[in-house]
Amino acid sequence: MEKGFRTIRKVKTDEIHIRDPFVFPFEKENKYYLFGTTFADGCGDKDPIFEVYVGENLADWEGPYVAFNPSKGFWGVRHFWAPEVFEIDRRFYMFATFKGGIGESRGTGILVSDHPGGSYKVHSKGPVTPNNWECLDGTFYEDRNGQRWIVFCHEWTQEYEGKIKAIRLNKELKKSFGEAVEILNAASMEWIRHFCDPRIEKVGFLTDAPFMYEAINGDLIMLWSSYSKPNYSDTSYGGYTVAVARSKSGNLVGPWTHDEVLLMDRNAGHSSLFRDFQGQLYISTHYPDTPHGSERPLFVKVQERESCLEIVDN
Repeated sequence: MEKGFRTIRKVKTDEIHIRDPFVFPFEKENKYYLFGTTFADGCGDKDPIFEVYVGENLADWEGPYVAFNPSKGFWGVRHFWAPEVFEIDRRFYMFATFKGGIGESRGTGILVSDHPGGSYKVHSKGPVTPNNWECLDGTFYEDRNGQRWIVFCHEWTQEYEGKIKAIRLNKELKKSFGEAVEILNAASMEWIRHFCDPRIEKVGFLTDAPFMYEAINGDLIMLWSSYSKPNYSDTSYGGYTVAVARSKSGNLVGPWTHDEVLLMDRNAGHSSLFRDFQGQLYISTHYPDTPHGSERPLFVKVQERESCLEIVDN
C-alpha cells in the first residue's frame, strides 16, 4: 500500500474524520478497507487524493494510506467524493466522483487496481455519467441478466427536483451507453425538505448516495440520502437522513416504491451496506453530518426482516 504525505498512525474509528465511509471486507486477507471523502479538494500545495484505512476489526485502523494519487493531466481537479470499491472479474474497481475544470461537469469515473487497498489507476476515459450533466455518487449494480449499470444522482443544482438515475455500462466498465433510466424524483417524497445554497442562489431537492442491495425477499433495495422535515415522525430530527426505495420486481427499471419510515433520521447519512466476516449485516454511514469537521464513520448493525431493514443497535 502506498504511503503519502500524511503520517501513518494506528487510530480508533471515532478518531477518523471522514464523510461517505465505505467498507470493503477482503476475505482473502481477513481485513477491512475503509474508504471515504477525506482530502477532497487538496490543501495548500497538496492536490486532492483518495485515502484508505485498513483494519482487522471495525474499531481499530491503520492509515491513512493513499488509494488514488492522480497523475498530471487527470480530468478531475477537485470534489474527490464518495469512493466505493467493488470486486469485479477478479479486479477491484473504484467508482468515485470528480469535478472537472472550468466549464466541465462533475461526474463519476471508474478506477482500477489489482488490490483493494490500491493504488488505483485510471480506467474509464473521463466520467461514465452523461456528458454535460452535473452528477455525483455513482454506484455499481449488476442485474440478474448480467447487465452492468451505474446508478447516480443528477444534481439538484441542475435538476431542481433532484433525480436518481441509472445508465448501462459496457462489460469492460469503460463507458456507458443507451438512455438513462429515472429511478427516483425527490420532490415527490413526503418527508423531504428543500436544500438551498445562497452562494449560488439556488433551491431544490437534494439527492445523495444511492446504494443497491438485493433483499432476501427478492426486492431490490436502494438506500439514498437527503434532508428531512422536522417532526416528520416520532424519531425525526429533521436532519440528514437515509431513506429506502424498493423495486418489488427485483428489476432496476422498477416500478419503484418508497418506504414511509426512514431508516435513519438523526443527522447521519450517505450510507452503504456490508457484512462482517461473521456474516453480520452493517450499515456504514457518517455521523454527525453537521457541524462539518466533526464527521466520523459509524457502523451500525442492521437486521433484515421479510419486508424491511431495521437498525438493531445505536
